[in-house]
Amino acid sequence: MSGTSLISAHYGMVLWAALIATSFFAAAELNPAVDPIFLTVLRLAFSAFLFLPMVVARREMPNGIAGLSGHAFLGLLLAIYFASLFEALRYTSAVNTALMYALVPLGTLFFELFLIRRSAVFRAIPMAIAALGAIVLIGKDPDANTRSLAYPLIVFGIGCVAMAAYSPLSQRLKVSGLRNCSPAVMTFWNMTFGAAFLGCYLLVTGGWRSAASLQWDDIGWIVYLAVFATLGTFYLLHRAIGILTPAMVTSYIYLSTVMSTAAHWYWLRQYPGFVDLMGMALVLAAMTVLITMSRRTPPAIAG
Repeated sequence: MSGTSLISAHYGMVLWAALIATSFFAAAELNPAVDPIFLTVLRLAFSAFLFLPMVVARREMPNGIAGLSGHAFLGLLLAIYFASLFEALRYTSAVNTALMYALVPLGTLFFELFLIRRSAVFRAIPMAIAALGAIVLIGKDPDANTRSLAYPLIVFGIGCVAMAAYSPLSQRLKVSGLRNCSPAVMTFWNMTFGAAFLGCYLLVTGGWRSAASLQWDDIGWIVYLAVFATLGTFYLLHRAIGILTPAMVTSYIYLSTVMSTAAHWYWLRQYPGFVDLMGMALVLAAMTVLITMSRRTPPAIAG
């Protein structure tokens, strides 16, 4: 692994964090009358469609049954995450789900230890510090509904486990059924299967009927989210997996939290308080340590 590719992967993940941060503001513009899972299916399907010409032109097909099953399982993890998120949001606040999501990188580190068998425990401390900083920033939301119920927390907890396993499992499968699979192909097939699984879920729940409430503005925002917040982010994610460790990749979630919080302050003309600045400083300091560590940690899977 060259130093150039390492730096490029980090720059790509900084862009990933920025795209994730802006996606929250764009998603807020969508019509609430439309089933959010139906909107997610449209995002995933349209993103996959944009990659289809590239996949066809390069004739990059899955490696037989092993390849298809690998993509299907990764797509299922995406479907579980999105379905659990929207189900949980029916019963609890977005802040509660965001607080739980801040623990995903630590879960990724756990899966990394078992699936990739690399000594990565030493990164747990800076990741925990970054998680603490993110929780401080998220928990300061003055509009937060702090009600907590066991059911939504359990449901979204399952989704967080699925998302935590996504990156380590992607890297693990790249040395077996998904060997030599490019980021474009990974993105295309994983999103295709994810959209298919969520589509089956919609058939059961009847959420597809909300398509009648779609407006032209919604379609415009879906295209934006599909291109930048879905296709772009997943491409950058799979581009970085294999160069950076899965735990390092998912740790950029914390940087996204800082970016979205700073954007919130800017648009609402608010000034951060001492606790806000402390949370931001914890995230930035911990991310600096993690990035420094990544220069000394090869991402190769141990045999």
